[in-house]
Amino acid sequence: MASLPLIERSDLDAQGQQIYDTLIGPRDGLSGMYRTLMNHPILAQHVGQLGTYVRYESRLAGDLGELGILATARELGAPFIWEKHLRPAERAGLPESVVEQVLTGDLATADMEPRYRYTWQVAQDVVRQRSIARKTQDALIHDIGIEGLLDLVVACGMYRMISTVVFSFDVPRPDPDTPPEF
Repeated sequence: MASLPLIERSDLDAQGQQIYDTLIGPRDGLSGMYRTLMNHPILAQHVGQLGTYVRYESRLAGDLGELGILATARELGAPFIWEKHLRPAERAGLPESVVEQVLTGDLATADMEPRYRYTWQVAQDVVRQRSIARKTQDALIHDIGIEGLLDLVVACGMYRMISTVVFSFDVPRPDPDTPPEF
């Protein structure tokens, strides 16, 4: 199985340590994914800048952003991302019933606010690389604006990219004892 070292701050030169410190910024520490990327600090810096924008600075409401991330994780079968975003989703006010419905994976029978259903649909569309239905696009533009919709699509795409790093290098899951059952 492929893996790269999980870099610690002390493993880095001065420039790498500065990047490491900047990445921690608003985060609760650096996960295995970022520690894997720190094998290439400049790349980690760029990914981290986009991640900071997506998670903390975008126009997208926190509950919708976290739903987009969780739904992307579910569609990809990516437990690492799922586990890393359960607490942030709770802190953002995403209802537990929505999280449970996403975990079961049946959008067709979901009983939730339309904005949550449409957000979940966008995540599926991003993962499956298909065009967003006009009805979904129009509803979300009405609710969160064009910039919010773009922020959602980019967030889902970014977490698709993050899952690629996690899967490619067998990055250890945050909670290996209790995997979600997708």
